[in-house]
Amino acid sequence: MSNTLAKYTISHISKRLNQINPQISLSHQTPFPHRALLSQYRFRKKFVEIRADGTIRGGMSRMITSLIDFSFIRSLTAHCYSQFGHPCYDPPSLFLIGLFRYIDGYPDIPKFRQHLCDDDKGRGYRSYAGLCMKHLPCEATFSNFRTRLGETLYNEILHVLIDIFHQLEMVTFKVLAHDGTLYPSWARYRGCTYFCDKCPNITVENVLEKVRSRILYRLNSAGSGTESSLGSEARVYAECPSDRFPEDVKKPKIELFAFKLAFSDGQPSLEQQNTAHLFGVAEELQKQHLCIQTLRSNILNINPDTGSIAICCPKLPKDTHARIGVRRDPQNPDKKQKIFGYN
Repeated sequence: MSNTLAKYTISHISKRLNQINPQISLSHQTPFPHRALLSQYRFRKKFVEIRADGTIRGGMSRMITSLIDFSFIRSLTAHCYSQFGHPCYDPPSLFLIGLFRYIDGYPDIPKFRQHLCDDDKGRGYRSYAGLCMKHLPCEATFSNFRTRLGETLYNEILHVLIDIFHQLEMVTFKVLAHDGTLYPSWARYRGCTYFCDKCPNITVENVLEKVRSRILYRLNSAGSGTESSLGSEARVYAECPSDRFPEDVKKPKIELFAFKLAFSDGQPSLEQQNTAHLFGVAEELQKQHLCIQTLRSNILNINPDTGSIAICCPKLPKDTHARIGVRRDPQNPDKKQKIFGYN
C-alpha cells in the first residue's frame, strides 16, 4: 500500500518543482529594462536538510528559495521600471526580503533590517535575496517598492505562488473548513438573542387608537384633580411577533412609543401639534393647555387609515452576525453553557 503523504516529501516536491519552475519561466519572458542593478537575485538549487526534531537547517527562508525560482517577478514588474535612471534593486530581491520578514515573524521592516545588516545573522538572508553588504536597501526603499508595484501587481505575484502550491496539490480549492475556536475580542453582544430578518421592520396593528385611549384617560385623570398623571412617563408596548422563541422562554414586550403630558408654554411646536392631530386629541389637549412630549419612539412610519405602525425593534443587536450559542460546560460535561460567539 502506497503512502498518501509521500507526495509531500522534500524529494518529491523538489522533483515536481524541477518541472514547474521552467514552465513559469517560459510563461514570463518580458525582459527587465534596467541593466544597472544594486542587487542580483539568482536561483540556486540547494540541499534542504530537515533535522530529527522537525526544524529546517537554515530556516524556512532557505527551504523556499532552494525550491522555488522567483525570477518570474523580474518579468512581471518589468513595465514598472525604465531603462534610464539611477541603478535600482532587483525586484525579486526586495520581494524576498518582505517575504522573509513575514515568514520569520519580524514585526516590521526596521527590526528585520537590523538583523539583515548583521554580518553573521543576516548572511543567509542576503545570500538568498542576492544582496551585498555594500548596497543594503533602506526602509524607504521597501516603501517605494510597494508603492511602485501596487496592490494589483502584488496579488498577481502571489497568485503565481498559489498556483505553484496548487500544482503541488498542497492547495485544492475544494474544501474550506473552520473550527469553533474562541478568540478574545472587544466585541459586545447587546440585544435579543432570537432576532430574525423581520425585526428591523415590524408592523403593529391598532396602535393609534390605543395611544388615543391612554391620552384621554390621563386627561380625564388630570381633570378630576389627579395631578400625578401629568409629567409622568407613559409607555406603549406590543408583544414580540417573532416565532423563534423556545416554549420555555417568555416573549418580551417591545416599546413602541414613550411620552408624557406637559403644560405648553405658549404655542406648541409643529411636531407637538402634528403628534396631537395624529392621535386625534388636539382639541382635548388645547382645552387644558397641554401638549404631548415625545420621550422615545421606535416608529418608522404610520398608516393613519388603518391605525397601524411599522417599528424597528429596539432590542435588535448592533452586530447582527454575532450570536449566543451553546457548548458543553468545561467544568461539568453534563451541563450546557451559553456563550457569546460559539456556534
